[in-house]
Amino acid sequence: MTSQMYLCLAIFAFMIVGYVVGPKFKISNGVIALCATVLVSFSGLVEPKTVLASYATTNAMQIIGMFIVAAGFNRTQAVKKMSSLVYKVSGGSFRIVLAGYVLMGFALANLGLSPMTTFAIIGPLAASCCADFDISPSKMIFPVALTCIGTAGSLPLGQGAITYATQNGYLESYGYTDYAMELLDPFKGRAIISVIIILYAIFVAPRFCPEQPSVAINLGSVKKKDGKEVPPLDPVREVLGYGIFIVTTLCLIFQKQVLPSAAPWQIAMMGAALVMFTGILNPKEGINAVPVRIVLMLAAAQSVGAALTACGLGDMIGNGIAGALGGTRNGYIIGAAFFIIPFLMTQCMNNASVGNIFRPILILTCKSLGCDPIGPLLLLNAASLTAFMTPMATGTVPIAMDLGGYDQKDLLKMGWLPSIIICVVSVLWVMTIFPAYH
Repeated sequence: MTSQMYLCLAIFAFMIVGYVVGPKFKISNGVIALCATVLVSFSGLVEPKTVLASYATTNAMQIIGMFIVAAGFNRTQAVKKMSSLVYKVSGGSFRIVLAGYVLMGFALANLGLSPMTTFAIIGPLAASCCADFDISPSKMIFPVALTCIGTAGSLPLGQGAITYATQNGYLESYGYTDYAMELLDPFKGRAIISVIIILYAIFVAPRFCPEQPSVAINLGSVKKKDGKEVPPLDPVREVLGYGIFIVTTLCLIFQKQVLPSAAPWQIAMMGAALVMFTGILNPKEGINAVPVRIVLMLAAAQSVGAALTACGLGDMIGNGIAGALGGTRNGYIIGAAFFIIPFLMTQCMNNASVGNIFRPILILTCKSLGCDPIGPLLLLNAASLTAFMTPMATGTVPIAMDLGGYDQKDLLKMGWLPSIIICVVSVLWVMTIFPAYH
């Protein structure tokens, strides 16, 4: 190894280790990413202008635009209206009530809200409903949480509409542009598993839930910010919030048909501009909607990726992992390797960190093997979302433990079967429709 390789490896290790241990010291992943970018800039591994350009990529612009558009939709009264509908159609049936909240969780988790935010909204509503219908919350809460976590971003809406752009940004960062992910690829890869999770949550999951809470229920973890209710929008802006979100999303889905001369990032930014111009979000709300941490992490990935490629370390790492896989051309083995290991790790550490650790390794390995990385990338994403057996992987689980009265034993009992199902079905389905070798 050359001195440049050692230097690049040190920066790469700093970024990866920082993503793992940084939060324990209250250092966000965004700060770690910014530090990694600065180190690359001063190291001389890549030119400063290349590092600077990593902050204003088309992928970053699209991500920023869609987050603002989604925030505009979330500012409307859509959530309250959907909750009222569940009460009206349930007729007192536990199964119908559960199905209503499961489907509501699926919808919100695919309209721009994170799983934790979705469940922080749906969870208390479901818990209150349990009291109204004399249902044990321990039977209701986990199935809803499972849906919020396992199906998030599976539709090409909100966050799901930018998944492909983010993944393409990483492929570009690590110099593997022979393949590119399409907008609907994440939907194709996760549609069947999302249906299975929804059906499992409604018809099977309650059987594995405890009859009564194992620990005292605590609602403190879901208090509203500042204890204040956000005032509703006026009728005109309410309608505009729905319309801008729907039109922007449809334009992104059918961009080649309706706006062939416009780039996806232009569509997203136009939607964001309309949200701000119409006053659906005020300036402070618009700024808060910008995902600075994600932009910083994507910029760091591009900068460090450029350094890995420039010094030759990337090829060496990929060749090493490829050698460990024995040069296999079996796509199911490749896919399983990049699902099972991240799945195990994401049960005891933040799922975003797991993705950040394995994504560059996955891309470099696929590059070395000369295989299509789209299927493995989709499996890595699914694995990092299959995190509901410990409270350490995602903020959704601690909230669910409070609302449902679960302990660690309950989580393991409720989580082992859906985990196996998700693993087996995901690998078989994804690597069949996105084969490693064509």
